[in-house]
Amino acid sequence: MRLLTRARATDEAGTGLSSARARFERRAARARRRPWLLALLVTSALAALGVVVWLGWFSSLLLAERVEVRGVSAAQAKMVRQVAALPLDVPLLSVDTTAAEGRLERDRRWVRVSVSRRLPHTLVVEVTPRVAVLGVRLGSGQVELYDLEGVAFRTVDRPPASVPVVSASGGGASVDGIRAVVQALSALDHRLRKGVLDVSLSGGDRVTFRVEVAGGVRTVLWGGPGDAATKAKLVAILVKEPGQTIDVTVPDAPVTR
Repeated sequence: MRLLTRARATDEAGTGLSSARARFERRAARARRRPWLLALLVTSALAALGVVVWLGWFSSLLLAERVEVRGVSAAQAKMVRQVAALPLDVPLLSVDTTAAEGRLERDRRWVRVSVSRRLPHTLVVEVTPRVAVLGVRLGSGQVELYDLEGVAFRTVDRPPASVPVVSASGGGASVDGIRAVVQALSALDHRLRKGVLDVSLSGGDRVTFRVEVAGGVRTVLWGGPGDAATKAKLVAILVKEPGQTIDVTVPDAPVTR
Protein backbone atom coordinates (compact mmCIF):
# COMPACT_ATOMS: atom_id res chain seq x y z
CA MET A 1 0.00 0.00 0.00
CA ARG A 2 2.80 2.41 0.87
CA LEU A 3 4.53 1.59 -2.42
CA LEU A 4 1.39 2.35 -4.40
CA THR A 5 0.94 5.70 -2.66
CA ARG A 6 4.52 6.67 -3.35
CA ALA A 7 4.19 5.69 -7.00
CA ARG A 8 0.97 7.67 -7.44
CA ALA A 9 2.58 10.74 -5.86
CA THR A 10 5.56 10.40 -8.16
CA ASP A 11 3.29 10.14 -11.21
CA GLU A 12 1.24 13.15 -10.10
CA ALA A 13 4.38 15.18 -9.53
CA GLY A 14 5.64 14.25 -12.97
CA THR A 15 2.36 15.15 -14.55
CA GLY A 16 2.26 18.51 -12.74
CA LEU A 17 5.78 19.36 -13.86
CA SER A 18 4.99 18.41 -17.46
CA SER A 19 1.83 20.55 -17.45
CA ALA A 20 3.66 23.57 -16.01
CA ARG A 21 6.43 23.19 -18.57
CA ALA A 22 3.89 23.03 -21.39
CA ARG A 23 2.11 26.14 -20.17
CA PHE A 24 5.39 27.99 -19.88
CA GLU A 25 6.37 27.01 -23.41
CA ARG A 26 3.01 28.16 -24.78
CA ARG A 27 3.35 31.53 -23.05
CA ALA A 28 6.88 31.89 -24.35
CA ALA A 29 5.70 31.12 -27.88
CA ARG A 30 2.93 33.70 -27.63
CA ALA A 31 5.40 36.28 -26.32
CA ARG A 32 7.70 35.59 -29.30
CA ARG A 33 4.78 35.97 -31.75
CA ARG A 34 3.42 39.21 -30.22
CA PRO A 35 5.93 41.65 -31.83
CA TRP A 36 5.32 40.04 -35.20
CA LEU A 37 1.56 40.36 -34.83
CA LEU A 38 1.90 43.99 -33.76
CA ALA A 39 4.17 44.73 -36.69
CA LEU A 40 1.71 43.03 -39.04
CA LEU A 41 -1.21 45.10 -37.69
CA VAL A 42 0.74 48.36 -37.97
CA THR A 43 1.86 47.51 -41.49
CA SER A 44 -1.71 46.64 -42.52
CA ALA A 45 -3.06 49.88 -41.04
CA LEU A 46 -0.42 51.96 -42.82
CA ALA A 47 -1.11 50.16 -46.08
CA ALA A 48 -4.86 50.81 -45.73
CA LEU A 49 -4.18 54.47 -44.95
CA GLY A 50 -1.92 54.70 -47.96
CA VAL A 51 -4.66 53.28 -50.18
CA VAL A 52 -7.17 55.81 -48.81
CA VAL A 53 -4.73 58.69 -49.33
CA TRP A 54 -3.97 57.56 -52.86
CA LEU A 55 -7.65 57.10 -53.72
CA GLY A 56 -8.73 60.38 -52.18
CA TRP A 57 -5.89 62.72 -53.08
CA PHE A 58 -4.09 61.34 -56.11
CA SER A 59 -6.18 58.88 -58.09
CA SER A 60 -8.85 59.66 -60.69
CA LEU A 61 -11.29 57.19 -59.14
CA LEU A 62 -12.79 59.72 -56.65
CA LEU A 63 -12.93 62.95 -58.62
CA ALA A 64 -15.24 65.83 -57.70
CA GLU A 65 -17.66 65.80 -60.63
CA ARG A 66 -20.69 67.78 -59.44
CA VAL A 67 -21.87 70.30 -56.84
CA GLU A 68 -25.26 69.70 -55.25
CA VAL A 69 -26.87 72.76 -53.63
CA ARG A 70 -29.62 72.35 -51.05
CA GLY A 71 -31.92 74.85 -49.34
CA VAL A 72 -32.50 77.32 -52.19
CA SER A 73 -34.25 77.53 -55.55
CA ALA A 74 -32.59 76.51 -58.80
CA ALA A 75 -31.95 80.15 -59.69
CA GLN A 76 -30.27 80.82 -56.35
CA ALA A 77 -28.34 77.55 -56.55
CA LYS A 78 -26.43 78.88 -59.56
CA MET A 79 -25.40 81.93 -57.53
CA VAL A 80 -24.36 79.73 -54.59
CA ARG A 81 -22.11 77.67 -56.89
CA GLN A 82 -20.49 80.82 -58.21
CA VAL A 83 -19.76 82.18 -54.73
CA ALA A 84 -18.55 78.83 -53.34
CA ALA A 85 -16.19 78.44 -56.34
CA LEU A 86 -15.68 74.72 -55.72
CA PRO A 87 -13.23 73.12 -58.17
CA LEU A 88 -14.28 70.12 -60.27
CA ASP A 89 -12.28 67.31 -61.91
CA VAL A 90 -9.89 67.21 -58.96
CA PRO A 91 -9.61 64.51 -56.27
CA LEU A 92 -12.66 64.83 -54.03
CA LEU A 93 -10.78 64.71 -50.73
CA SER A 94 -8.38 67.43 -51.86
CA VAL A 95 -11.15 70.04 -52.15
CA ASP A 96 -10.86 72.70 -49.43
CA THR A 97 -14.43 72.75 -48.08
CA THR A 98 -13.51 75.13 -45.25
CA ALA A 99 -12.36 77.79 -47.70
CA ALA A 100 -15.61 77.39 -49.67
CA GLU A 101 -17.64 77.87 -46.48
CA GLY A 102 -15.65 81.03 -45.74
CA ARG A 103 -16.45 82.46 -49.17
CA LEU A 104 -20.14 81.77 -48.67
CA GLU A 105 -20.17 83.22 -45.15
CA ARG A 106 -18.69 86.47 -46.39
CA ASP A 107 -21.78 86.85 -48.57
CA ARG A 108 -24.41 87.90 -46.03
CA ARG A 109 -27.34 86.50 -47.98
CA TRP A 110 -27.19 83.22 -46.04
CA VAL A 111 -27.64 82.59 -42.33
CA ARG A 112 -25.91 79.19 -42.24
CA VAL A 113 -23.72 77.36 -44.73
CA SER A 114 -22.18 73.91 -44.83
CA VAL A 115 -19.96 72.28 -47.47
CA SER A 116 -19.32 68.53 -47.33
CA ARG A 117 -18.23 65.62 -49.52
CA ARG A 118 -20.36 62.67 -50.55
CA LEU A 119 -18.46 59.76 -52.06
CA PRO A 120 -17.72 59.00 -54.74
CA HIS A 121 -18.08 62.21 -56.80
CA THR A 122 -20.27 64.85 -55.12
CA LEU A 123 -19.73 68.07 -53.19
CA VAL A 124 -22.80 69.08 -51.17
CA VAL A 125 -23.51 72.71 -50.29
CA GLU A 126 -26.33 73.37 -47.80
CA VAL A 127 -27.42 76.97 -47.23
CA THR A 128 -30.14 78.69 -45.22
CA PRO A 129 -31.04 81.99 -46.88
CA ARG A 130 -31.90 85.10 -44.94
CA VAL A 131 -35.53 86.18 -45.21
CA ALA A 132 -36.23 89.86 -45.89
CA VAL A 133 -38.78 91.38 -43.51
CA LEU A 134 -38.04 95.05 -44.18
CA GLY A 135 -36.54 97.27 -46.84
CA VAL A 136 -34.86 100.62 -46.16
CA ARG A 137 -34.89 103.18 -48.96
CA LEU A 138 -31.41 104.50 -49.68
CA GLY A 139 -30.49 107.92 -51.02
CA SER A 140 -29.67 106.31 -54.37
CA GLY A 141 -33.25 105.09 -54.68
CA GLN A 142 -32.28 101.47 -54.13
CA VAL A 143 -33.64 99.41 -51.24
CA GLU A 144 -31.51 97.65 -48.65
CA LEU A 145 -33.11 94.44 -47.37
CA TYR A 146 -32.96 93.48 -43.68
CA ASP A 147 -33.81 90.22 -41.94
CA LEU A 148 -35.47 89.91 -38.55
CA GLU A 149 -32.06 89.93 -36.83
CA GLY A 150 -31.35 93.39 -38.18
CA VAL A 151 -28.78 92.22 -40.71
CA ALA A 152 -28.65 94.17 -43.99
CA PHE A 153 -27.84 91.48 -46.52
CA ARG A 154 -28.79 92.66 -49.99
CA THR A 155 -29.42 95.82 -52.01
CA VAL A 156 -32.03 95.69 -54.77
CA ASP A 157 -33.72 98.03 -57.20
CA ARG A 158 -37.13 96.55 -56.50
CA PRO A 159 -37.97 94.83 -53.21
CA PRO A 160 -40.35 91.85 -53.08
CA ALA A 161 -43.99 92.94 -52.99
CA SER A 162 -44.47 91.39 -49.54
CA VAL A 163 -41.62 93.42 -47.95
CA PRO A 164 -42.57 96.81 -46.48
CA VAL A 165 -40.20 99.63 -47.39
CA VAL A 166 -39.35 102.40 -44.94
CA SER A 167 -37.23 105.52 -45.01
CA ALA A 168 -34.68 105.73 -42.23
CA SER A 169 -32.57 108.43 -40.71
CA GLY A 170 -29.66 108.12 -38.34
CA GLY A 171 -27.76 105.25 -39.92
CA GLY A 172 -30.38 102.77 -41.07
CA ALA A 173 -32.49 100.28 -39.15
CA SER A 174 -31.65 98.61 -35.86
CA VAL A 175 -32.93 95.24 -34.72
CA ASP A 176 -35.46 96.97 -32.46
CA GLY A 177 -36.53 99.25 -35.28
CA ILE A 178 -37.16 96.33 -37.62
CA ARG A 179 -39.17 94.55 -34.95
CA ALA A 180 -41.16 97.69 -34.25
CA VAL A 181 -42.10 98.07 -37.93
CA VAL A 182 -43.01 94.40 -38.29
CA GLN A 183 -45.07 94.51 -35.10
CA ALA A 184 -46.87 97.68 -36.14
CA LEU A 185 -47.86 96.43 -39.59
CA SER A 186 -48.83 93.01 -38.23
CA ALA A 187 -50.92 94.36 -35.33
CA LEU A 188 -52.89 97.02 -37.22
CA ASP A 189 -56.44 96.23 -38.30
CA HIS A 190 -56.28 95.08 -41.92
CA ARG A 191 -58.37 98.05 -43.08
CA LEU A 192 -55.93 100.46 -41.47
CA ARG A 193 -52.95 98.51 -42.75
CA LYS A 194 -54.23 98.87 -46.31
CA GLY A 195 -54.31 102.64 -45.77
CA VAL A 196 -50.69 102.97 -44.64
CA LEU A 197 -48.94 105.33 -47.04
CA ASP A 198 -45.39 105.33 -45.79
CA VAL A 199 -43.31 104.25 -42.80
CA SER A 200 -40.18 105.89 -41.43
CA LEU A 201 -37.61 105.11 -38.78
CA SER A 202 -35.69 107.63 -36.74
CA GLY A 203 -33.02 106.99 -34.18
CA GLY A 204 -32.85 103.40 -35.38
CA ASP A 205 -36.04 102.22 -33.66
CA ARG A 206 -38.67 104.97 -33.53
CA VAL A 207 -41.47 104.19 -35.99
CA THR A 208 -43.70 106.80 -37.59
CA PHE A 209 -46.20 106.25 -40.40
CA ARG A 210 -49.01 107.99 -42.21
CA VAL A 211 -52.34 106.29 -42.68
CA GLU A 212 -55.24 107.27 -44.91
CA VAL A 213 -58.67 107.07 -43.23
CA ALA A 214 -62.16 108.41 -43.95
CA GLY A 215 -61.34 111.74 -42.29
CA GLY A 216 -58.13 112.28 -44.24
CA VAL A 217 -54.50 111.37 -43.63
CA ARG A 218 -53.21 110.98 -40.08
CA THR A 219 -49.66 110.73 -38.81
CA VAL A 220 -49.09 108.00 -36.23
CA LEU A 221 -46.15 108.17 -33.84
CA TRP A 222 -45.80 104.48 -32.98
CA GLY A 223 -42.48 104.44 -31.13
CA GLY A 224 -40.34 101.40 -30.49
CA PRO A 225 -41.12 97.68 -30.22
CA GLY A 226 -43.47 96.26 -27.60
CA ASP A 227 -47.13 96.74 -26.65
CA ALA A 228 -48.08 96.30 -30.32
CA ALA A 229 -51.61 94.98 -29.67
CA THR A 230 -52.41 97.84 -27.28
CA LYS A 231 -50.99 100.47 -29.64
CA ALA A 232 -52.96 99.05 -32.58
CA LYS A 233 -56.23 99.22 -30.61
CA LEU A 234 -55.51 102.80 -29.60
CA VAL A 235 -54.79 103.82 -33.20
CA ALA A 236 -58.07 102.21 -34.36
CA ILE A 237 -59.96 104.29 -31.78
CA LEU A 238 -58.07 107.57 -32.11
CA VAL A 239 -58.21 107.85 -35.92
CA LYS A 240 -61.91 108.63 -35.41
CA GLU A 241 -61.09 111.56 -33.12
CA PRO A 242 -60.14 115.10 -34.21
CA GLY A 243 -56.47 115.83 -34.78
CA GLN A 244 -53.82 115.15 -37.38
CA THR A 245 -51.27 113.33 -35.20
CA ILE A 246 -51.77 110.26 -33.01
CA ASP A 247 -49.05 109.54 -30.50
CA VAL A 248 -49.09 106.06 -28.95
CA THR A 249 -45.40 105.88 -28.11
CA VAL A 250 -46.49 105.65 -24.44
CA PRO A 251 -49.60 103.43 -24.56
CA ASP A 252 -50.67 104.40 -21.05
CA ALA A 253 -50.87 108.07 -22.10
CA PRO A 254 -51.90 108.32 -25.77
CA VAL A 255 -52.14 111.78 -27.29
CA THR A 256 -53.92 113.30 -30.30
CA ARG A 257 -53.24 116.76 -31.62
